[in-house]
Formats: sequence, structure tokens, C-alpha cells
Amino acid sequence: MHVSAPQAVAATLAMALGAWVQGGIGFGSALVAAPLLALVDPRFVPGPITVVTTVLNLFVIRASDPDAYDPTIRWSLGGLVPGTVAAGATLVVLSARGLSITFALAVFAAVAITGSGFPVRRAHSVLFAAGVLSGFMGTISGIGGPPVALLYQHDGGPTLRATLPRYFLAGGAITLVTLAVVGKLGGDELARAAVLVPGMAVGIAGSGWLARHVDRRAARPLVLLLSAAAALSVLVRELV
Repeated sequence: MHVSAPQAVAATLAMALGAWVQGGIGFGSALVAAPLLALVDPRFVPGPITVVTTVLNLFVIRASDPDAYDPTIRWSLGGLVPGTVAAGATLVVLSARGLSITFALAVFAAVAITGSGFPVRRAHSVLFAAGVLSGFMGTISGIGGPPVALLYQHDGGPTLRATLPRYFLAGGAITLVTLAVVGKLGGDELARAAVLVPGMAVGIAGSGWLARHVDRRAARPLVLLLSAAAALSVLVRELV
């Protein structure tokens, strides 16, 4: 692995911003950090950021109330496997340029889903389909949360904190296994993940201020705009 000092600093700041937003308003760690990391060096996604965000969910789970967990999320968990396997097969045939373009499109999809706010009934078939899409997007881009999070957008904080991190933890684990099988997660990716850990720790440690001073609804458009702008920059870089 070769990461220059400027790249390490930029990657640390990107991960810190993502973790800061996640801790402060409840979502956005990968949505913010992944597009910025792709600008620093495309090799930070999807493997390294998936390692770090999976670990991040462990900390969130420890602070949640297990009694608030929604067991119907198991239908989305069932959809993770086919979605992740399909994404793994896609990664095998994509060139580096193709991966960057597909990554940018996945970020745009994540932004659109997160920003839509469409009311969706949590039928079993819908939960399963969301899991398939989540598994595919998460393996391609490291951002798999929006399809399932959309289904829980009107639930209370305790349910969200108890349910979604457990789902994301399972999704991250399945994604990491798939990435390892297709040769996209090895020593280089783990070393790059280690570069991101300090940023995650700093972001979480400082997120209390954001939670106290910034309204989640007011911050949401800014987070989505930042993510879309970074993804657009990745796309322009590859196409121009």
C-alpha cells in the first residue's frame, strides 16, 4: 500500500466528517465519506470504508435498546445475499474506470432514495426488495443503507438505533466476505481501512456538539448536496 501524507490527511478528514455527521444527525457516515474518499483515492472504496463503517455500527449497537428492535427487518436481511452476490459478480467484470463510474451512479441513487421521503408500506416483499438493492449498492459503493432506511424513516429514534445498525452490521459482514472472495478485500484494503480509523474516532468524539446545535431536518439537504457534488466530481473525472 502506498498512501501519501496528503492523501492520508484528506482521507482522515473525509472519514471524520462522515462519522461526525453520523453521530450528530443519525445518518450519513458512508453517504458523506465514500464519495469524498473516492476523490482522494478510488481504492478507499468499497472495501476500506465498509470495514470502518461496519465497526462503527458495533459502537452504535452497544448504545441501543435491544427491546426496540424490529424483527421484520429479517426480510431485508434475506435480500442481502442475492444483492451482494450480484454486486460481487459485477465487480469482477468492471475495469477501474467502470467501477468509478458505477460507484458515482450508486451514490446518486443513494442520494435520490434518501432525499425522496416517499411513504412506503413495509410489506415483506418490499423489505426483501430493499435488502437486495441495499446489498448491491453497499457492495459496489460502500453505501447500502438508503433503501432500507427509507422504510424506517417515520419510526422513532429507539427503533432506528436498535434495528438499522444491526442490519448494517450484517450487511457489512456479508459484503466484506463477498469482497474478499472476488479479490477486492486483502492486505492493501485493510491497511487503508486502518488509515480511516482515527478519522472515525475523532468524528464520533466530536459529534455531540452537532447533535446539540444542528437540526436534523435542516442538515439533511446539506448532507445530500455534499454527497451528490462529490459523486459528480468522481463522474466528471472519469468521463472528461
